[in-house]
Amino acid sequence: MDIFQVPRREAEASILLDDGRTLEGQLFLATTGPDGRPETIWERLNDAGEEFVPMACGRDRFLLNKSGILTVTVPREEDALHEDDGNGAKEAAVRLTLTGGISLLGRLHIAMPVERSRVLDYLNAAPRFLPLHSPHGITLVHRRFIVSVRSDE
Repeated sequence: MDIFQVPRREAEASILLDDGRTLEGQLFLATTGPDGRPETIWERLNDAGEEFVPMACGRDRFLLNKSGILTVTVPREEDALHEDDGNGAKEAAVRLTLTGGISLLGRLHIAMPVERSRVLDYLNAAPRFLPLHSPHGITLVHRRFIVSVRSDE
């Protein structure tokens, strides 16, 4: 029955899990987020009220526990974040080392008050997943799996 279906849209994502597997598929997002715009993957992953996200890999449909996700790489930036997110933010070039020795290079967009605009302040205040910007797009990184952060400048 259509009246019980929740409106949704699908967004492509490549997800690296804590057991080393990579899932290529689609995450299901709401057609309308809290601000009236389409929900982004970043908003879905950082929703504190939900521990699982619905996903599809081919014909397989399942729920994925957020606590087992290391990174989510999103090919289309508008699916990762809203276009105006991060405008006016300070940028910091970093090298993130994750559990298992995985190394990621990119830029953090730090939109914090001036007196708390260090990378340290940002990481301590960041939500569960934080966006790492690179020439290849946006990778959403689970903060819990970050082992070290170094300057890449």
